[in-house]
Amino acid sequence: MNALEKNVAVARGEALAASLLASAALQGLFMFVPPQNRKEVLAKINAFVDDTLNHSGPGKGDADDEPSTLMRETARFQVTQHLDAMARMFREG
Repeated sequence: MNALEKNVAVARGEALAASLLASAALQGLFMFVPPQNRKEVLAKINAFVDDTLNHSGPGKGDADDEPSTLMRETARFQVTQHLDAMARMFREG
């Protein structure tokens, strides 16, 4: 493994850890949200993330900045995955 591969692996590991901790924190939060309000809270979280990602853009003003676009869309995908999993958990539980 070369230095670049190590750096990428470390960055991905840190991102995964942050994602898992955030998911665990949200699941903990939902223990205090009445079941009838959970769907609404999930929708508001999803709307916040979507709005934030839609309004963020490349730092240099280049709309065709592929790395920034990939980063935002990867974040959107990961958030959707976690929130959809929580919604399924609430429906089944």
